[in-house]
Amino acid sequence: MSRYDEAVRLCKRALRYLENAKDSLAKGFYDVSATNCEISAQLLLKSTILFLGLNYPETHNLRELLGVIDSVMPELNVKEFVRKFRKELKDVESNRIEGQYSLFEIDEDTAKDCIDFVSNSLIPFIRQIWKDK
Repeated sequence: MSRYDEAVRLCKRALRYLENAKDSLAKGFYDVSATNCEISAQLLLKSTILFLGLNYPETHNLRELLGVIDSVMPELNVKEFVRKFRKELKDVESNRIEGQYSLFEIDEDTAKDCIDFVSNSLIPFIRQIWKDK
């Protein structure tokens, strides 16, 4: 399987996790929604790194994954994206940990915010790289 095929497969999987996050939100499973949303964000970035012909690092840190993209595509202004969405990136990362392991309950607004960020900010940003693919 080519690196491009791997990237496409991982990207499709990421979008299924996002769809699952939306379905879980509708069912009131906010912890599951937030966890799946973070997995989606992570896989979107990792698939994009593969798409760019690189190996992605073994990390769950979204900002670190964005840093890899920045290293080969500085014209995208990844640093500005991270600066603008620092809170959202941090929240998405922590929502997975809290949704998966913590006794803290994820509420509806938190899950919605996570989905909103991935759907309306991260995906459009990534589409700049994938273009029409």
